[in-house]
Amino acid sequence: MNDESPIASIRERIRRRRGDDDSPALVLSEDAGYVGDALTFHGRGLEPNGVYEIVWHSQEGDWAVVGASEVVGPQYQPRRERVATVTADESGEFDEEWEIPEDFGGSHRVELRDADGGADADGETVADATYEITPWFELERTEAPLGESFTVRGYGIGPDVVTSNYQVTWDNSPVGLLTGVMRRGTATAEIRAVGPPGDHVLQVWRNAEGIPYLQNNTQSPYGPVAGGRQSAWTVEVTEPDGDPRTAWVDPLLDESPIAAHYPDIDGDSDATIELSPTSGQPGTTAFVTGENFPPDTEVNLRWYRHEGFRGEGVTVTPEPDPDVLPSATTDEKGRFQTEVAIPRDQGSTRPITAAVDGREVAVAGFVMQPAIETFVPTRGPVGTTIEIELTGIGWTDYENQLFFVYDNKPVGYAVGTTGADEPGTVRVELKATGEPGWHFVDVYPSLLDMREDTPTFDSAPHLSYVDNHPMRPVPAVHFAFEVTEA
Repeated sequence: MNDESPIASIRERIRRRRGDDDSPALVLSEDAGYVGDALTFHGRGLEPNGVYEIVWHSQEGDWAVVGASEVVGPQYQPRRERVATVTADESGEFDEEWEIPEDFGGSHRVELRDADGGADADGETVADATYEITPWFELERTEAPLGESFTVRGYGIGPDVVTSNYQVTWDNSPVGLLTGVMRRGTATAEIRAVGPPGDHVLQVWRNAEGIPYLQNNTQSPYGPVAGGRQSAWTVEVTEPDGDPRTAWVDPLLDESPIAAHYPDIDGDSDATIELSPTSGQPGTTAFVTGENFPPDTEVNLRWYRHEGFRGEGVTVTPEPDPDVLPSATTDEKGRFQTEVAIPRDQGSTRPITAAVDGREVAVAGFVMQPAIETFVPTRGPVGTTIEIELTGIGWTDYENQLFFVYDNKPVGYAVGTTGADEPGTVRVELKATGEPGWHFVDVYPSLLDMREDTPTFDSAPHLSYVDNHPMRPVPAVHFAFEVTEA
């Protein structure tokens, strides 16, 4: 047999792993690879007909958020899972195939444990090995009509500082970043197909600072992006079949209020209130239903907004806004239902309390979602002032700072106001630029001012906001503007 064959290579790996003795060994067909690769576990020197568990060690990720509002940074906890239960043959050997699942990049310990302890007990570790997952990226398509999107998906994004976020550029201009904190190293980003029609270059970079490190593929001590797999693509933007939509918000999901944003109420009571729906944009019609109140009694509904400014050391607290919601009167069974129009206000959870004789006895909430109030004009020559007004912008760290991107180039950011007259409002003016034709403004959420010093990727458009944003799925907002001849 050819000494260079895969079988010969595995035999050599087993020989080196075990040395000169006959002690148990777990040898992997490869030491490193990518999510989706096939991996074979080779067990040798085991008890004949022995039963063993293969255990994969990794981590679980999430965002550390204080008070459901202040983002501290990514947080990881140890995780392990049983890959398979295997039985050695009469020679004390087994070979078990497995596909690398979606998981964080970096080093993963693999244990071989004696399974005699039973399914719910940890047996003795008889051998172990290590496997390295290398991050990689794919592009769903390389051709898209003007105004549509290219979907970039990353796998094996790491939990460590260096590989925790990757940056995307369009024609050598940074668009934003993606990170896989909440999806075990998997992240998805939609990159707008902007003009002019023709060939463009989309590329993925790596850097803890949230901006591309240009020596990624030439002089980085961490090796090239994606370990040498493709990380740059020439894509084609084609002429669209018709005019694009001029203004839209990402599809809004059904959300539940965050109880941590509620105010404290006065005392013990069996009274409850519920809202239907529990989320929506300003102007939504909702129904407030109350139960277990005193019969034939007036109930005052109170709307709350959050006031304060952490940037100046003023704690943000829920404060009542009187005269926003109507009162209701219970029936003989202590029930009521009333219709309310959700006012224009801050985003995130808007607490609502129910008061009887001045005492707040029940609390619920409504999740305010972003809405487009103004986008004018929709066409004009270069230099035209484009007016954009958004409402329903949240006060929390992960909702408040929005990045405006024009033709895949970040222009700057804006924050939701907290003033008494226009809470949750963002009003921006941009100048139309570029050649005649359609141009696009995308407004992405960010991570604002993360409390941890590293990694420092908070002040940038968060392109993987759909599947990896803290606490709640904050939507992006999109606009199309037609530049005309002067």
